[in-house]
Amino acid sequence: MATENTPKAVMYWFPGSVWASVPRLVAVEKGLTDNELERRIVDLGKGENFSPAYLRLNPAGTVPCLVVPYEHTLDDGVKTKFKALCNTKDVVQFLDTSTNSSSFAAPSLSPATIEGSSTSKELIEHIHQDSIDPNTLLLVWRNEDERKAKAGGLPGGFLRGRQDALERYAKEAGDSDPKLKAFYDKKIQENGGLLALLEGKGDSSDIQAKAKALWANVGKTVELLESKLQPGAVYLLGDQISLADLHCGAWLARVLACAGATSITDTEAALKQLEANLDVKVGPKFAAWAQSLFERDSFKEVYGEDGLH
Repeated sequence: MATENTPKAVMYWFPGSVWASVPRLVAVEKGLTDNELERRIVDLGKGENFSPAYLRLNPAGTVPCLVVPYEHTLDDGVKTKFKALCNTKDVVQFLDTSTNSSSFAAPSLSPATIEGSSTSKELIEHIHQDSIDPNTLLLVWRNEDERKAKAGGLPGGFLRGRQDALERYAKEAGDSDPKLKAFYDKKIQENGGLLALLEGKGDSSDIQAKAKALWANVGKTVELLESKLQPGAVYLLGDQISLADLHCGAWLARVLACAGATSITDTEAALKQLEANLDVKVGPKFAAWAQSLFERDSFKEVYGEDGLH
């Protein structure tokens, strides 16, 4: 990480992003300040992630994205070169491993044992599966009542903001860059198609089936995490918070928001709202784990003021 004489890492993020919340949690757990990590907001609701400038940084147009200097270019008299890490797992791994030194009071968030590393990797890979994607969960609906509520709420506003930005950027870019044009054309079609269905223009039976499948898989994941938690253990890998907890905790926060919960202050009430959307019950170990997470300063900072997202 940066010192007084070296460039800072820069993290591009958005307050409402589920996966940008993971490095935010890591930053609090590791005690990173603005002196070590500069933060710049990319407004997803306004489609700023689709601007040509941001796409040059991250061609996928996603957040988080961490721009860090190459270590071998930090010598005096050498022009500093940078690389961009644009996968949540890569970003948080870098933030954790680059701060495992005496200058940071917080311990490593990565497991020290082979068994722990294997379990951590398994859980992190699982929670990032498309079959339980929390971003998709936010934008799809199971019935007409949900469709109408989402069309008039945050999902509808989000998709409209993206569509306006995509069409504006596409018009400005014209045909000057074939790859950029292809990117915009594809995104305009995908986003516009979903927006039209959300606004009641067309048959959304496939969307409803997808939403029901997502919620069914969320229930299976709740059961999986219950089975992975050892009796008496506070966190997924034991008594110490880990990267697996932060990935899974951010996922849970978004799922709770999709279930209608708004705050982490009453975990029991939030989990009851979650249960109302599932065909399974929340187990006691899962409930205790969620309570332990939401009592941490990192979760209070990320979700206390802005609410669940």
